[in-house]
Amino acid sequence: MVLSNQIQMTFGDMLAFHREQAGLTQQDLAQRLGIQYQQVSAYERGITFPRKGRLIQMCEILNIGYAEMAEAKFRSQNPGLPAEAFPYEKRRKLPPIPVIGLAAAGQGLFPNLDGTAAAVDDYLDRPDDLGHEAVYGVRVYGDSMTPIVKPGSIVIASLEASCQNGDLAVVVTQDGEAMVKVVYFKGEDLLLTSTNPAFPERRIPRQEVLHLHPVIYIRIGRM
Repeated sequence: MVLSNQIQMTFGDMLAFHREQAGLTQQDLAQRLGIQYQQVSAYERGITFPRKGRLIQMCEILNIGYAEMAEAKFRSQNPGLPAEAFPYEKRRKLPPIPVIGLAAAGQGLFPNLDGTAAAVDDYLDRPDDLGHEAVYGVRVYGDSMTPIVKPGSIVIASLEASCQNGDLAVVVTQDGEAMVKVVYFKGEDLLLTSTNPAFPERRIPRQEVLHLHPVIYIRIGRM
């Protein structure tokens, strides 16, 4: 059933409507979300609002669109704002960006990517000026790429664009090691450099690289 006036409803009303349409009680939904039913009740009464990752999970369980629920959440949190103030409108047809765990700006283990992001820990709203559709985010720690990438920042890498000489990129090796580095092509090798001069360059054969995705956006953060 399509709810024709769902944009005018509060987030809590929309959640309750879609939950009931799915034939779930508050307890049922809470169990599938891994939370207490009181939390679902608080969402539906507008007392609290789910974080982005949980909202995505709700939408998957209830088989509803993320953009509509995100809009209802935003409007319920910001009553009285004009329609043009809604930040999701331009991105309605594009999903939020999956963020994959913690990768090291130095080195660390990284899940495999098969064209889409795996082992998603969170989701990130798409920046208005981000034109690429097939992207994923990686939360970074370590200080080898300071001051360009500070610990806690999220780098957004493209699955569509090809990596060029001198690009900042997410590099994943065949054995699962991950790095965020400036990449230079040197014959059959890759030269991986850090922007922090305290860290040495590293050279690895291209055949050892599983994924090489250029970074197209950096969201500054902190640990």
